[in-house]
Amino acid sequence: MRFINSLLVLLMAVSTGTAVQAATQAAIPLATPITFKATADAYVLKTSPGSNYGKATNLRVDGSPTTRSYIRFVVSGLASGTVQSAILRIYANSANTTGFSVHSIANNTWTETGITYTNSPATGNIISSSKPFNSGAWVAVDITSFIKGNGTYNLAIDSTNTTNTSLGSREAGANAPQLVVTLASQPVPTLTTAPTKTPVPVSKPSGSGGTSWQPSFPIRAAFYYPWFQEAWTQKGITPYSNYTPQLGFYSSTDQAILKQHIAMMQYGNIQAGIASWWGQGSQTDTKIDGLLSAAAGTNFRWALYYENESQGDPSVSQLQNDLTYILNHYGQNPSYLKVNGKFVVFVYSDGADTCGMADRWKQANTVGAYVVLKVFPGYAKCTSQPDSWHQYAPAAPADQQGSYSYSISPGFWLKGTPERLPRDLNRWAQNVRDMSASGANWQLITTFSEWGEGTVVEPGTLWESVSGFGQYLDVLHTNGK
Repeated sequence: MRFINSLLVLLMAVSTGTAVQAATQAAIPLATPITFKATADAYVLKTSPGSNYGKATNLRVDGSPTTRSYIRFVVSGLASGTVQSAILRIYANSANTTGFSVHSIANNTWTETGITYTNSPATGNIISSSKPFNSGAWVAVDITSFIKGNGTYNLAIDSTNTTNTSLGSREAGANAPQLVVTLASQPVPTLTTAPTKTPVPVSKPSGSGGTSWQPSFPIRAAFYYPWFQEAWTQKGITPYSNYTPQLGFYSSTDQAILKQHIAMMQYGNIQAGIASWWGQGSQTDTKIDGLLSAAAGTNFRWALYYENESQGDPSVSQLQNDLTYILNHYGQNPSYLKVNGKFVVFVYSDGADTCGMADRWKQANTVGAYVVLKVFPGYAKCTSQPDSWHQYAPAAPADQQGSYSYSISPGFWLKGTPERLPRDLNRWAQNVRDMSASGANWQLITTFSEWGEGTVVEPGTLWESVSGFGQYLDVLHTNGK
């Protein structure tokens, strides 16, 4: 995890109470995205009409003087099927307050080392446009309408912004332009409604709901991070993520966003969120009331993830004070997760923790909390035992701790570091099936929204799906089948 600086849940049809439905969920493909890197790219400059910039380590776009870039992708090796999505990814070396436009190019004869402004192909229709963006981030543009399958695709990129914008070229190595293609295993089903960015609302889960409902074991829960919008900037980097949320760079104080998040998790059969909590008065502490409010009247519950144990060894008195605070401020809220009437608190820890941690938490828990500690070597032999145990290790695809818990991760790619766990939807589907079959009490998703580490199942622009909920939640919705 992580260092941080310091659809409404139930959108009903207006009068009938019925929810809008997408096509049959069994038709949602579980294909793995395939990434193609540019085979040629260059920019051309009107003020230097005879010059070639094909070997530059950057691409450029500028409205004045006219500067545009050309990119070629060769897509090959795709099995027969329908292209479900095609996302152009360009790395931004500098910001652009208007974004850029992506055009089709009919002329395939230009070459990287021969193209100039004078001989450059004319631009065709606009395929799609990006949103404004900051420097040091990947910009994703949906060009699915242009990519039909195997073939050679030529694109031009330009901008009306009169500030020269630098973008990564293929000479930039890891920041070369990418085309991420997801091939459906069968024809994409026709929707009865046509959402593209906003998830289709889901109907209210069965059960009593409201103030009295609590889930029973096995409980599927997801680690959740109410750090935003503050955490979109970390270590001087904005946005601090290799991916882009489908909902944009949102605020965790926005009730509409929180309700959409709950709807998304419920769609993935997730019954509870485990929200990062850094102590009394912290930035995350100010977000918890909003989470509970967003879940009011639904069959969704929240617990807290006690993070400060990872920063040292809080004393028994400090832990007791914090548990009392959690009980008084949140634990009695109807939307708070309870097991056998006890309010649930998960606890993160550092790598040096041993049985002494379990001793401190057992002594401190005088208020009836249901405590789930993070495991460490030899935890099962400790004299003091909490109510349950879990592992938080998202660089591993799956982890089982006996009947206590089973945790799975879609991927791990911390911003600014090499990718440690590549995303693979087929592997993810198997992990979900294994988790569902495990019988473990806690079936944990690591994570819903930790964008900095790239462990999210929240819908992102690189894994959009016809359901509107994204491919990773689609898999959770069908339990990997």
